[in-house]
Amino acid sequence: MNSRRVRVLVAAVLLMVFSTPVFAAELVNMEFSRAPLVEVLQILGQLGGYNVLVDPSVQGEVSFVLNDLTLQEALDLVTRTTGYRYQLIGNTLVFASEQRLKTEFGSEGVRFVAIEHVSADAARGLISLVVPSVRSFVDAELNLVVLYGLESDLQVAEQVLKEYDRQAGRSGAPVVAVSTPEVPVKPEAEETPQAEPLEFHAVPIEYADGVKILEMVRQLLPQREFGYHAEGRLLTAQTTAEEWEVLQLLIAKQDLPAFVLKGVLRSADQAVAIVEYGEKVYSLKAGEELHGWELTSIQDGTVEFKQGERSFALRMGR
Repeated sequence: MNSRRVRVLVAAVLLMVFSTPVFAAELVNMEFSRAPLVEVLQILGQLGGYNVLVDPSVQGEVSFVLNDLTLQEALDLVTRTTGYRYQLIGNTLVFASEQRLKTEFGSEGVRFVAIEHVSADAARGLISLVVPSVRSFVDAELNLVVLYGLESDLQVAEQVLKEYDRQAGRSGAPVVAVSTPEVPVKPEAEETPQAEPLEFHAVPIEYADGVKILEMVRQLLPQREFGYHAEGRLLTAQTTAEEWEVLQLLIAKQDLPAFVLKGVLRSADQAVAIVEYGEKVYSLKAGEELHGWELTSIQDGTVEFKQGERSFALRMGR
C-alpha cells in the first residue's frame, strides 16, 4: 500500500472515530455571557429538535459568541472547550464526560475486515441492513470494509461479514481482485472441501416482523433454505451449526419488543417509568414485568429491561 493510500485510509478512519452524527445544515447565531453550561446545551439540542439529557456532572458557566455555525460545529466547540462530550442516541442528545458516555452507553471501536469473494460495497450494504447502528467505510481498491461503532455491535457485524464472504467463496462467486505481492505457488493436487452437514433449526419470532427477519437471513445465506410460518410465528432453517450460531445472535438482536420510553418520574424514595407498547401506556417500577421482560433499572432518561440472558436499554426518544 503506497503512502498516499495509507494517509487517505487513516484520515477516513479518524473521521469516523472522531466525527459526530450529521445534523441539519441550518446555521445558528448565539451569544452568551456567563450563562450556565447546562442551559446552553439544552438550547443547542432544542434547536436541532432533539430531546436533551444532561448528566448531573456537567457544570460551569460559559461566555461566547457564535455566528454562522452549523449546529454540529456549535456542539463540537462548546463541548470540547468545556471538557465534555455528547452522543446522539435515537432522538436524544446526551451530554456528559467522555468516560461516563463510554461507561453508560458502551465503548466504541474500529474493525478492519478484508473481503475476498464479494465487493466491499455489497458487504457494506449487508451491514447497513443487518446492523444499521454500525457506521462503515469502504476502500474499494483494497476491497476493505472499516467498521466503527459499539464493541457489541462490531462483534456481530464482523461475524456477518466473514460468514457472508465465506459463503460467497463456497458458492463459486467471482473473487474480487486485490493487489498482493506475487508469491510463487507450487502446483498441488486440488482438494475438495468436505461439505459440513446441514441441520434443521427453528426459532420463534416473538416481537419483530417475521417476514423481514426471513428476508434478512435469506440475504445473508442465499444458498440455504429458510421458511417462516406466520400462524405459529416460527422461523425454520437448514444450516450448518456454525451458521446457526451467527443467525441466532442476529435474530436475538432484531427480535426485541418495540417499547417506547415516554417518561421517568422520580422522587426521593421511588421511581416510575412510563412505557408505551402496542398503543397502550404502562406505569412500571423496578422489578415489574411487561410482556415477559423485567424492568431492572430506572435512571434519568434511561431504563433497562431483561429476559433471561437478553437485555436492552431504552432511552428517551427511542
